[in-house]
Amino acid sequence: MAKADNPQPAQAYDSAWSDFDHHAASVGDDNIWPTYAKMRAQCPAAHSDRHGGYWILTRYSDVLTAVRDNETFSSAHGVRVPEVGPGRSIPLDFDPPLHADYRALFTAAFTPTRLKELQPFVRQLIRRLLAAFAAAGGGDAIAMIAEPLPLEILTQVVGFSPATVSRLRELTRNSWQKVASISLDDARAQIRELIREEVTAHRDELPDDYLTWLLTARVENRAITDDEIVRTLVSFAIAGHETTVNAIGNMIYLLVTETGVQARLRDDTGCIPRLVEESLRLRTPAHMFGRRTTREVQIGGTQMAAGEQVLLSFAAANRDEAQFPHAAEFDHVRGARNHLAFGAGIHVCVGAPFARLELRMLLEELRELPRLELDGEVEFSKLEGGHHMGPRHLPVRLTATAIPQPPDRRDQPTILGRAHRP
Repeated sequence: MAKADNPQPAQAYDSAWSDFDHHAASVGDDNIWPTYAKMRAQCPAAHSDRHGGYWILTRYSDVLTAVRDNETFSSAHGVRVPEVGPGRSIPLDFDPPLHADYRALFTAAFTPTRLKELQPFVRQLIRRLLAAFAAAGGGDAIAMIAEPLPLEILTQVVGFSPATVSRLRELTRNSWQKVASISLDDARAQIRELIREEVTAHRDELPDDYLTWLLTARVENRAITDDEIVRTLVSFAIAGHETTVNAIGNMIYLLVTETGVQARLRDDTGCIPRLVEESLRLRTPAHMFGRRTTREVQIGGTQMAAGEQVLLSFAAANRDEAQFPHAAEFDHVRGARNHLAFGAGIHVCVGAPFARLELRMLLEELRELPRLELDGEVEFSKLEGGHHMGPRHLPVRLTATAIPQPPDRRDQPTILGRAHRP
């Protein structure tokens, strides 16, 4: 792995995790959670020799410290481990000061005014999807709800055509299979070409939407380049649906597998924000992102040299017992807003408020349906691209069976917890 100039040697480390590879085909929902638990307990700054060598931070306090210290834990070399060849995501793969300009390109699409304007569209879309789901008596909740919801929303938030969003899911999955062995640009070549076609169409037609606004945006007091436009839109296309698809799938999975949650949902609409946050915490959709140390630093009880690759495991941190008592359990009372499912620090997810809005609205509408039950075997994805994981196939049926009541936790403590131009 590439190192900084004259790096200090890292201290000796426990070799127990030297063969761990977050890109391995064997890493999935059945084994990643116990692996995180062992790392937290035995070696909170574990080291793998794979991919040129990298550290994995799994404790909440360490991950939060690192993600807030962007000067020491830099994103400028990319947030993937390993980072192969050229290609950078905007704004994730940049440090200040340029990061602020790039991030502003995204916040322009998520102003409070714009979020309010989008709510009627989102509500009607959810109702349409659930009506079709109910008419069929259920089905695959991923194919019928989790995937089409965020993808169709991209036509409004960004201005992508339906033809573009119809191809994004498959192309994104294909790209995750390549990022550990080829450059990011090469892995996303088909997505980039799709986006270029969308940009060309917008330049010809100039519809009144965010994408058209982006064509004349400015960064660093200069006109944005074509390459920057494409990279920004690729980030929107992937981040705008990938995490939300998994978050929706995880939330519906918990609804049909955790006793009492549906009863709580129907009896108390005020619990909806708590259910959303607890779902995000327990089954974090985006598991980990990489950083590169810029100086010698001690973290997790371990001395790391400058130039080291470090994975910050948000998913592992969100199950840290030191931060969340009974962290491996779904607690419908908890409402843990201090989780790290959307990151923290300067790279906290720009679209987090909108994702929360989607999830809350979905629960509001799901409570109007008959009881949901699991209707077969759930298929989870592997840790795609070393980052993302969630249900890929989630068979659910609707039934009139009485809904079990939730366990009584009253004595338990509550943890508080197409688009117009900008």
